[in-house]
Amino acid sequence: MSELRERIEARLRERLAALCEGGAGEAKGDLAQQADPLFRHLDELIRVVEQIKDYSIEPYREMVKKVVCSDCYMDPEGSCPYRSSVGCALDAYFPIIVAIIEKELEADPGLP
Repeated sequence: MSELRERIEARLRERLAALCEGGAGEAKGDLAQQADPLFRHLDELIRVVEQIKDYSIEPYREMVKKVVCSDCYMDPEGSCPYRSSVGCALDAYFPIIVAIIEKELEADPGLP
């Protein structure tokens, strides 16, 4: 695992845990299930954010649906049981996730 990925994963886990603790008492145990798609596909997410530079979050969201969601739980019609039940941290916290990845990418001068 690269140092950059480790930093991104650590920051995401820290931020998501803080968000869940500050919420309506939703369990930390739920975070592990909700965040599974996020961490399972973190390398792909990093590549998507590296490739797209936009002020709007929508281009990132569309690419993530193509790259990550299509290989996760999304059905052929584009519906996802986790997204529709707000059970996917990737979807629920998407702007925060992109912001953290962008910030870490900017701080890493060693990128090709």
